[in-house]
Amino acid sequence: MNDLNKRLAALSPEQRALLEKQLKKQGLDNLVQKEESGEIAVTMPKADSGSPTFKGAGLEKKERDPNKGMDFSLYFFSGDGSTASRDKYQLLIDCAKHGDEHGYAAVWTPERHFQDFGGLYPNPAVLSAALAMVTEKIELRAGSVAIPLHHPIRVAEEWSVVDNLSGGRIAICAASGWHPNDFILSPKPNMDYYTNRRQEMIDSLGIIQRLWQGETVTMTGIDGEAVSTRMLPRPIQPQLEFWFASQGAPETLIKAGEMGGHILTGLVNQPLHELEQKIKLYRDARAKAGHDPEKGKVAVMLHTFLGTDNNTVKEQARQPLTSYLRTFLRQQDNFKSDFDLATEADKDALVSFAYERYFEESTLLGTVDKCETLINNLIAIGVTEVACLVDFGLAPDTVLEGLTHLNELQERYRVKQTV
Repeated sequence: MNDLNKRLAALSPEQRALLEKQLKKQGLDNLVQKEESGEIAVTMPKADSGSPTFKGAGLEKKERDPNKGMDFSLYFFSGDGSTASRDKYQLLIDCAKHGDEHGYAAVWTPERHFQDFGGLYPNPAVLSAALAMVTEKIELRAGSVAIPLHHPIRVAEEWSVVDNLSGGRIAICAASGWHPNDFILSPKPNMDYYTNRRQEMIDSLGIIQRLWQGETVTMTGIDGEAVSTRMLPRPIQPQLEFWFASQGAPETLIKAGEMGGHILTGLVNQPLHELEQKIKLYRDARAKAGHDPEKGKVAVMLHTFLGTDNNTVKEQARQPLTSYLRTFLRQQDNFKSDFDLATEADKDALVSFAYERYFEESTLLGTVDKCETLINNLIAIGVTEVACLVDFGLAPDTVLEGLTHLNELQERYRVKQTV
């Protein structure tokens, strides 16, 4: 019995059941054998990462359709806002310049607040305004705007400023927000508003779109009377391109389709075959609402670092990504109490299992040839863009070195334009 299985065998029946449930939830059940005694036995994959080992995400090599390409963008999500460095935004600036020079589709910056995530990115509009001054072609997108945290007029005004500064290169990804503490920033910091945040997001997005198109909207003034207002400055783009952030809830994808928006999602908690079905729901919803289903964009966020050797990359990424996965597992719905029942050693074991599967099937980590398999599969299920999360803890020079290999992968998926 290996050390990990010894630790699992020492769990109480309740702890064992909870860990077994979470292993299954994370697509790791193919590693787990439950013996007649009720104990969990785990078989770790071999170190050779030349081919997929796990079955959880259904990763199988598919032939690529040469007529279908893949867009690549750069995504930022670091939580290291506590650093005292004067250069805390240099990696973002350097990567944005790199993406601009090498034909990447966009650079995404999120909205993240307070101690739960570290706070390097509390305001994507401010950062995008700065990036507008050092780039020329790349699109500047909010990786998320937690719309219920803001007055819709304010959101429209800020992004109209950035649209002008960038020459019409912006888009936003709408999010409803999730952490209750963030809602101290909201126009109505109360439980009813928090509970209804998804509908508040949709309603506010409608107001933002109307303002963007030059319409007059009516709001309630301090005396309870109606106040009519229009937005200034006028944006350059006649339509505000918008995305919906989704961890995979089908209703979110359907709503995005109905409203004519795009989708930003990930693979952490949804296997490829499930995402394929959700993309179909999304495109069907676009068609039913009168929007061209094929013009809907689906971006998948993937942790990204490419190199010349799979095992070397795997070890370079292990510590920062296991830290990320540990945080992710702790934050899942109804999971914190489950996770806290286990010892630190057992938490480490669970995260270790998750990293092995995640490296093989749900990231752009490794060589260009290895990563081709995942890109081909994403194209096959209807994904149009990969949002490459590059700032997950590696040293800045290492991240920039990895981008040179990512350039090669991107070039393989450029579709040649016919005249």
